[in-house]
Amino acid sequence: MKVFGWLLLAFVCASPCLVRAGDYYVDSLSGHNDCAGTSPETAWHDFSIVNGRTLEAGDSLLIRRGSVINQELRVGAKGTSNQWVVISAYGEGARPVIRRTWRISERCAVVTDPDCLRVSGLAFSYAGKGLVVHYATRGHTGLVIEDCVAHHIEGIYREWTNCSGIPEWRDAEILRDDGVMASAGIGVSAGGRNITLRDCDLFQNSWGFWIAGEKVTVDRVNVHHSYAFNSSPHPALLGPLNSVMQNCVFDAPGYHAFAGTMGIMLCNPRNLTVRNCTFRNQPDSGSHDEGGIDFENSGDGCLIDACTFENNAGAAIEVLGLSAPQPKNVTIQRSRFIRNNWALKLGPSEIFVWGQGKKDPKVCCSTGVIRDNGYVLAPDVCFFTNQAPASTQWTLQDNTGYASVKELEQALPLNRPPVVEAGDDIMTGQRRVSLAGKVSDDAKPARSLLTVRWEMLEGPGTVTFKNAAEPDTRADFSAPGDYLLRLVGDDGELWTSDLLHVCILPMGITVAKSWEFNKALDKEGWSEAELGTTERSETPVKGQAGKSLPVNYVAGGYYIVAVENSTKARLISADRLDVDIATRKTVCVRMQNSTSAKRMTLAFTAQTAPALKGGNRVTFEVVPNDREEREYFVDFARVAEWTGRLQSLTLELTDGTAVTGTCRIDAIRIGDGW
Repeated sequence: MKVFGWLLLAFVCASPCLVRAGDYYVDSLSGHNDCAGTSPETAWHDFSIVNGRTLEAGDSLLIRRGSVINQELRVGAKGTSNQWVVISAYGEGARPVIRRTWRISERCAVVTDPDCLRVSGLAFSYAGKGLVVHYATRGHTGLVIEDCVAHHIEGIYREWTNCSGIPEWRDAEILRDDGVMASAGIGVSAGGRNITLRDCDLFQNSWGFWIAGEKVTVDRVNVHHSYAFNSSPHPALLGPLNSVMQNCVFDAPGYHAFAGTMGIMLCNPRNLTVRNCTFRNQPDSGSHDEGGIDFENSGDGCLIDACTFENNAGAAIEVLGLSAPQPKNVTIQRSRFIRNNWALKLGPSEIFVWGQGKKDPKVCCSTGVIRDNGYVLAPDVCFFTNQAPASTQWTLQDNTGYASVKELEQALPLNRPPVVEAGDDIMTGQRRVSLAGKVSDDAKPARSLLTVRWEMLEGPGTVTFKNAAEPDTRADFSAPGDYLLRLVGDDGELWTSDLLHVCILPMGITVAKSWEFNKALDKEGWSEAELGTTERSETPVKGQAGKSLPVNYVAGGYYIVAVENSTKARLISADRLDVDIATRKTVCVRMQNSTSAKRMTLAFTAQTAPALKGGNRVTFEVVPNDREEREYFVDFARVAEWTGRLQSLTLELTDGTAVTGTCRIDAIRIGDGW
């Protein structure tokens, strides 16, 4: 029977070429590239066979759930209105992931010149570009991207490719063949029409999305917590014609970029409607702008309707122009403005119309109506500022200020997104874990049911939820390791998500102290010294010089530290840790070492050894210029001074030789049993 099985496998795997069978399968867990790829039993291992091909009408490319593939997908798609091409998932378990190695020169997937294509149920991560749809020629129609996740897509800030502050990315040969000059989780170049992006979760990206085209619909997209330093300005709609963006949530969708950050940038929008969207919590990183909607340049006939702008560091809406004409015929109505521009940026006002300097009337030419809005102002902020009243025409009608948010919400009862809390990080030696998520909602819209779902995004094994539709439930983990779970709350119109990090310790391991770096911008008491990095000015593009600042921050679950030609770069914990290390003899450093260092050192002080000296340290080997994340176990069992109570740790990123590159530290854990 076994012999017959092997003969059968040899028969079905005899022809790996792409034939017109309709459905093609990829399975990184058990597939083989010498198979036919036309059934789950004969699935390919990766994209090698299909790359460079064009999927025809009615074809499906299906990737097995649980697959993690470090390879770019490159295909074309020629569907028809009644036979769409589908790229999606099959099977059970976690959604398939195209995960690269965190290089700015890498891309997860590119589909060229598609017609009638649907992409769904996939995840894209750790690359310079995520999913890109490239229209090399015009006239193509029909694109739906739905229920996809993109995260950790970072580094490319428009034409300024050297502005990331990441030394090993300087002068990298980035991919310029797809019409998207941005590190976008999802990017669509100009030239297509009837484009839909919906139900996608985009976080920790330089640009959540970068979309151009005609008849674009962006619906129920969640862009949030994108803290890529130097290169995370905002999502962007470029030249959208006859388009709609609705039911979306932008919650800290950008963080830091030298030319400014916003909730979204609109370039030359014509007949664009933005309805029932929430723009909130854009942080103050010292960048320009830092608000909600940016009318960057040009455009005609735009409607902002029933939106909520709340707690953004800058103005809720900016009408800029700068060197290009401002948009005309803009209507802003029935929207809520809640304590924006608290950092006193432009205006400072909720709505700001630019007009500095000579006020060229060819540039400062915007027109619009602002009516039936409600607002609660932050201190020293007004509702509307127009710097060019002589050459612009703006009419304000029936806008009302309120003393409290409660009064505003009673007057304008718009839908608030569900509040989702996945819970505190979990570290345990048990494979069965109780999850304490919470999801609440404002009971809007009427007659809508609040739904909840858990899923695993990353992890070394599988996760089985007792009830994935309950926030407070139980999960069984198949293997020890670090997992990333996602909790979603959906009121049928708006939805949001939150992430939970779970560490399942191997049997017999105990951890006395850990730094997990899972809260954005929180270094958990650590600091840096002598990194060698400086502020840099880059080659001007279109008359504007780029700029990058030194990188040493926490975001996306990592403590990210850039080093440049330093012989003494080091990271220093808080003092007075007071950790009992009498029986905890191992420090685990989990990181991706993208520096040139071959050895690092952990030094310490303790109550019995209060000063750093030669005996208070252990040097360990690391993989230089690494493309993987690894665990390094540093053994202090033979160090006599490692006893009593630990006071501080110092991680020396070099052994005295000059080092350049970036360390991305996932966790530092002190324990025993490894």
